[in-house]
Amino acid sequence: MLVGSLSQLKAAEHRNQTSLQPQHVSTQPAVRYVFDESSVVLTQSLQDVRYQEFTAAVQSFMALLTEEQKTALVQPFDDPFRNRAFCYVLARCKEEYVGLRMRDLDSAQKIAFNNVLMKGFSGSGYSRAIQTMNREWLVEETENAHRADPNNYPTVGSPLVAEWTPPPERSAPDFYIAFFGEPASMEPWGLRFEGHHLSLNLTFGGEGEQAAVGTSPMFFGSSPMIIPESPAILEEEEATPYPQWQQQEGQQLLHRETWLGRSFLQSLDAATLQAGQWSELPDVVLAGGAEVPLDADSFLAGEKAGIAVAELPLLQQSLLFEFGLEFLQLQASQNIDVEAFKANLANARVWWYGDIEDEQADLYLRVQSDRYLVEILQSNTFAVVSEVDSNHVHASFRDLTSDWDYNSLGAHIHHYHESAAVN
Repeated sequence: MLVGSLSQLKAAEHRNQTSLQPQHVSTQPAVRYVFDESSVVLTQSLQDVRYQEFTAAVQSFMALLTEEQKTALVQPFDDPFRNRAFCYVLARCKEEYVGLRMRDLDSAQKIAFNNVLMKGFSGSGYSRAIQTMNREWLVEETENAHRADPNNYPTVGSPLVAEWTPPPERSAPDFYIAFFGEPASMEPWGLRFEGHHLSLNLTFGGEGEQAAVGTSPMFFGSSPMIIPESPAILEEEEATPYPQWQQQEGQQLLHRETWLGRSFLQSLDAATLQAGQWSELPDVVLAGGAEVPLDADSFLAGEKAGIAVAELPLLQQSLLFEFGLEFLQLQASQNIDVEAFKANLANARVWWYGDIEDEQADLYLRVQSDRYLVEILQSNTFAVVSEVDSNHVHASFRDLTSDWDYNSLGAHIHHYHESAAVN
């Protein structure tokens, strides 16, 4: 229940009627607030309310844009960039993108878009996005240290790239915003916000006028996972040239997730672990989490059967659920069903590779059911070398029933336009 003045509620109803009016024939009523003149009781669902608040934030953001910016921002729903693979490699982030760059927005536009993100995800999801973006400034400083003193701050590549040189500039604010389809309309539309180590995707309206939401895939990365010791200030320096590094020493991002994964694996006996050992450590790119469209089962060819979660004791299942919930709860609460998630994961299988004891060593963990795919990869790749050995993490969460692979536009056309033509 929401409480407010009747005039405010009527004003909200008027905005929703004018901005969210459906453009097609439907037998279902339009989503809007319904009021009784004698009260201010809201009769729609929590998901409806939050969706309307979110679309209002989207419209407020767009109202601040120039026509040129709007043209760059809004792309067709079937544009291939809507479901392009994640931005693992910095060069790909900078050279291949659509939409607007955050760095090109003014302060009012940045505030308005952050309001969109804040209302589109949970508090922890929004905070994770901000942490990931801010980590780029720190990465830039570590790479500056390498350029200034490569002997004391060498770099590591990967098994496929023996020698790696950091880019000449990182351009930390290079994160991109794109809408696919007409934002806040009753046609299918989506939001993609991404940059290095970050991809957030929301899809709306795939099967009707209710606020059907696809909130995945999500991709996050962190390098460094644990911020190492910063360079000492030299006598001739009045201040450190690495202020972000100095201020953030010891802070951690995605370490909790790798720890929870190891906690689950450490609870298993040797025979159970053997059933789920993956063949090799993936090289930076997750083993299936970035494919479009994703046939998750195809990545299991040649691998072992996996650890059957349903056969584990309840305590071990609980340890796995806690790992999975770290990802599920990045979504806004009205879009998730924790008990349904737990029930589905109870029928999942688990694979792993690496060192399950040392929190600073290589690890790959894959949890896959008929609906969800959760992956996390910790490795010693593409970074400035520090006292933490494997300090680079990639993680993704996918709901295979509703993420960008799902044919939202096809379902919408079949359900509304084709049936309307027949009738």
